[in-house]
This record gives sequence, structure tokens and C-alpha cells, in this order.
Amino acid sequence: MQSSHLREHNLSTVLRAVAGAGAPLSRAALAKGTGLTKPTVSKLVQELLDAGLLVEGQQTAVRSSGRPMIPLSIARGSVLGVGLEIAADHLACLVTDLGGRVLHEDTRFGAYAGASVDEVAAALSGLLDDALSPRPDVPVAGICVSVPGRLAPDRGTVLSAPNLAWEHVPLVERLRRLPPFRGPALTAGNDSMLAARTEVLHRPGESFLFLHGETGIGGAVVLDGRIHRGEHGWAGELGHLTITPGGELCRCGRRGCLEAYVSYHALRARTGLPEDVRIEDLVAATAERLRSRDAVMEMIGRPLGVVLANSMNVLDLSTVVLSGYFAPIAAELEPVLREVVEAHALTAEVGPIEIQRSAADAHPALSGAAATALEPILASPARWIDRR
Repeated sequence: MQSSHLREHNLSTVLRAVAGAGAPLSRAALAKGTGLTKPTVSKLVQELLDAGLLVEGQQTAVRSSGRPMIPLSIARGSVLGVGLEIAADHLACLVTDLGGRVLHEDTRFGAYAGASVDEVAAALSGLLDDALSPRPDVPVAGICVSVPGRLAPDRGTVLSAPNLAWEHVPLVERLRRLPPFRGPALTAGNDSMLAARTEVLHRPGESFLFLHGETGIGGAVVLDGRIHRGEHGWAGELGHLTITPGGELCRCGRRGCLEAYVSYHALRARTGLPEDVRIEDLVAATAERLRSRDAVMEMIGRPLGVVLANSMNVLDLSTVVLSGYFAPIAAELEPVLREVVEAHALTAEVGPIEIQRSAADAHPALSGAAATALEPILASPARWIDRR
């Protein structure tokens, strides 16, 4: 490995170790945890301190030896990552620093299904300007936009977002035309993949099938703590698995997709709920309309169970994590899901099926977008340092 590549790799290793520690680390602990020598760690830490990415705490004594140690932490507010979220019923913005501290969060509700990309871009530009204008001198590592749809491999073009009525939309190109988007690195990501990234942080090294319910239905396949993206980056598109050939028309143009039965739009249409019902109120409003909460669990749980059982048979997984609007009702859904899954999933023959609620926050796709926006620094701190 060339010396410049080795420096980049080692700086990234140290920075990620401190960022992911959850508590301040000493240089000795860094050396032990990363496998780097103590002199190498000391040199790398000094470079990151000089760049303002790490800070030192007060010197303390180590109980076991009595020797002093200086704790190292990620510098607060020294660099920003911006996550933006596009959904059919809202736009949102989240700004965090390198340590994950939330500095700004804003959500604006509205009807964005069918809105043009230029309308959405202008609204996002306003959100971004409001978020960054109070911090004009703080550098922005990157901006990541969460989109409820499939993206091209270049992560800039939205190939299909049925719940927005978008096809082949050059989202990043359109955003780049607006002043707030012209400086930092800019990318887009599928909302379910970004939500899964947030979940992985809470479940390091685990394998599970991730199911995310928003205005649409998405998912992800996580193997040994890594998201499996597939050949085109679309692995885990559970919302468009067919449960009834020739069945209900889905917004993607096909018939019988899971999304045509249990998405926000599908449930609202089937029960005659008004368009202004927010997704967080969907289950309660549907239960009131049907006069039975158990009936809602059956309506949602049985189609989900079929998709989960089939997916678990293909992937040989035994754990399901429910996210989005499914998360708060996970315990209520579990009996129905377990009945269907255990009747059809082969993994049930060799051990218990785990059906769990997401451990992530209420807006996992937005949090995942903000974390992705910081990736340029975590992956290439030397490039960031040299450029600045």
C-alpha cells in the first residue's frame, strides 16, 4: 500500500473508532482497539486534533495502573452533515455534527405526491437555507437526500418513485442548480436503505430482514451487519413483491404488490380515510373506521406475513425487524405475523422466528441520510484535511 493510502486508511480507522466508541477513548485504548502501534496512533491523533476533528478532555488517572490518560472525543460542531427527506406527505431536514449530535431538525408537512422535481427542490432549498444560515462558518461535509424510490447506480437519478409520481428524475442535477446545494458533496439514497443504515448502528454484526413502512413499503437485507444492496442497489424491495397475481393496482403500475395492500395510501383508500390523515395516526384512524383494532392487525399482518415468509425462505434468515409505521404496532402485529410466518417459513423448523421492533429513532431514514452525509470525512479524513 502506498504511504498516502496507508495514511488515509489509518486516519479513517482512528476517526471511526473514536466516533463509534460512545465514550471518550485514550490513545492506548485506540492502539489496542485498532491494532496500530502507539507511536502511529499518537501521530494520527495529533493530525486529527490539529484539523479540529478530535478534542482532548481533562487528564485523568487510569484506575488499574494509576497512570494518567487524556480522553479523546469527536469535536462538537466542527463539521456538519445534512440529511434531507422527501416523502409524499412531508419534507424534512436534519443537521448533525461528526459525533451525531443533532444541531437542527425541521419537518414541513404538505402534499408532495405529484409535485414536480423543481417544486420539491425549491422547498428543500428553503429548508437547507434555514438550517445552515445560523452556522455560516461551519464547513458541511455533505448532503444526502432520502427518496422513497429506486435510484440509478450513480445515486443522483431517481429511476422510479411511485408515491411521488416520479420517473427518471435527475434529482441531484436539479438540486445543484440552487445556491445552497453547490458547495458540499451531494448524493441521494433510498429511504429504506438509509433507515436500515440507522438500524445497523444499533445492531452491529447482526443479520436480519428489515421492513420499513412509510407512505410506501420498503426493506433491506442485512447480513453480518452489512446491508446487501444487490446488483443494482435495489435488494430488499419488499414492497413490490407480488402477493396476489393480478390483484390490486399498485402505484408502480403493477398488480398485486404488497404496497398495494398495506401502504399508507392503500389503507387510507380501502377504508375511506381523508387525505389529511398523517401516517402516525393511520392505524388509530383505520381502527376507528373499522371499529376493531384486531381487524387492522389482520388487514396489515397477513399480507406482511406472506412476504416475510417467502423472503426468509429465499434468504435463510430468522429475524425480522419492523420499522416506520410498523414499529409502534410490532407487538400487536406479532401474533398474526408469527402465525403466517411459522406456517410457511422453513427457518421455523430449526429454531424460533424473531419478530422485533426497530431500535432506531422515529425518523430512521432522515438519520441515515445525515450519517451518510458525513461519510466523506469518515472515509477520507486525509483528503478533507489536505483540502482544507
